[in-house]
Amino acid sequence: MGRIGWRHSRTTMIAGTALLFGALLMTAGVAVGNGTDTYTACVTPGGELTSVAIGDSPTKACKGNSVQISWNAEGSSGADGADGADGTDGAEGAEGVEGPAGEKGDKGDPGPASGAASQVVWGADSSALSTAVCPTGTFAMGGGFFMTNDSPPFASFPSTASAGVAPEGSPAPAWSVIKNPSDSVLVTAYAICAP
Repeated sequence: MGRIGWRHSRTTMIAGTALLFGALLMTAGVAVGNGTDTYTACVTPGGELTSVAIGDSPTKACKGNSVQISWNAEGSSGADGADGADGTDGAEGAEGVEGPAGEKGDKGDPGPASGAASQVVWGADSSALSTAVCPTGTFAMGGGFFMTNDSPPFASFPSTASAGVAPEGSPAPAWSVIKNPSDSVLVTAYAICAP
């Protein structure tokens, strides 16, 4: 390879020669390594590269006024690439094994006290009017009658203890039944009583 002429100082000439080396390697007959390889050569006072090698030493020791230099061809880092597209959802995983049983919970608070059981109260047999009166503190939740034949009574209704009609919307303390007094059969009222 011919000489490269420079009019600058020797230091500038050596630095410029190193920078141009990457473009001249192929024409100089030197194998080009990868970007991280270190190159070493001798530079003569006239700017000629000799004994070029990949590594930390030239192919031959620099002689006379030649100067040994080293450099590498690795460039600066490129800009970050754009984010890639989101991948597709993966397949659903297998069902996991059953976990261990949890600890026993704390004892719950007591529930409300249950009401007293309902009871059936019977009135007296009568040929006309029978009234079943609930015990104190209980009221007629329903009621009915018993007769010895299939004749219907005149009325069967929630009532006062004296067989009067109980006020609408108020709990009735009794249940009364009225029948035709001309019938020879008796009627007996009953009340289903509860608090």
